[in-house]
Parts: sequence; C-alpha cells; structure tokens
Amino acid sequence: MKTRDRILQVSLLLFNEEGEAQQTAVDISNALEISPGNLYYHFKGKDAIIRALYSAFEDEMRIILRGSKGGVTSIEDNWVYLYIILEEIYDFRFFYRDLGVLLDRYPDLSVKFRALVAEKRRTITRVLHDLSQSDVLQLDPRLETALTDQIMMSMTFWLANDAIGSATHDGPALIHKTVFQVMCLMVPYMGAAGFDTLTRMIDHYETVSG
Repeated sequence: MKTRDRILQVSLLLFNEEGEAQQTAVDISNALEISPGNLYYHFKGKDAIIRALYSAFEDEMRIILRGSKGGVTSIEDNWVYLYIILEEIYDFRFFYRDLGVLLDRYPDLSVKFRALVAEKRRTITRVLHDLSQSDVLQLDPRLETALTDQIMMSMTFWLANDAIGSATHDGPALIHKTVFQVMCLMVPYMGAAGFDTLTRMIDHYETVSG
C-alpha cells in the first residue's frame, strides 16, 4: 500500500476509535512509524488529512445515493438500502460524532456537507415517492416533508445519540438498531399489509439482536 493511502487508513482508524480532536499529525506519524516530515510530504498537516477523508466519504456516499434510482420498490429493498447508507456513515463516523465542531472549524467542508445532506434528502424523498407509487406506502403528500425530516434526523444524529446514551452499542448492533428505528417511522403508512410487514420486521430485528 502506498504511504499516502496508509496515512489515510490509519488516520481514519485513529479518528474513529479515539476521536479526531485527540490526534495530532505527530500521533498519526508515530502510529505509522514514519517521520513527521514523511507525513508532511504527503499531507500538509492534519487538516489536509481530514479534507482528503471527507472527499473519499463524499464520493462514496454520492455513488450510494444516486444508485437508488428505481431500485427501491419494496420494504425489504428499503431495509437493505438503509443498511448500505448507515454502514458507509459508520465507516467515517468521526465526522458525525464531531459534526458541529468540524463544520465550525472547516467552513469549506460545511458547504460540501450541506450539499451532501441536500442530496440525501432528495434521495429519501424519491424513495418514499417510489414506494408510494408501488403501493407499498400510503403516504399523504402533505405528510411527506414531515416524514422525510424524521428520517433525516435519525440518519444524521444516530451516532451522537448512542454516544450520550446510558449504553453504547458496537457497530453492527447500532446499525441494526437504527435501521429498525427508521423503518418503524414508515409503519403507519404501510396500509393494510402493515401489520404483517411490522411482524416480519420485529422478528428479524429480534433474531439478529438476540
């Protein structure tokens, strides 16, 4: 692996596991067993590393968001799609755990992140519309914005909420729990088939969680 790629990989691991604010460029170079000068040759400090990591996250997330067009036509499809989104966020979770601080510190990233959030919102709106068109959901158009807002909040602050809770979860358990919570927001709009769908969702959730 190239040194530049190793720097990004180790930095992401340190930021995710120990917190971005706790790490310095020297800490990263020590973890890599390279000199600070060697790290500086590839990245002009920690700020440059954070920007490179955000760029990688944004590229991958946009691919996921744009790949949903016409592909989510059932509750099961939506369940899987939510997993894909949350797994990607979890891979770069330090952004979301320190979201307010990072956006204040990096105004350029704030602009990019807001644009990404806007695309995520458009994707959720499109998925809800597709599910309604497929008669999977019976969603009054007047409630679409409110439901989208609820889903957006769940998918943006799930990591912070877990961090301040009385009990924290490992990655797979937290992702599974959050997917279930988001799916529960849609249950009131599932119509006559909603009860059977809800039963399958709960059975699946309890089986995996148990």
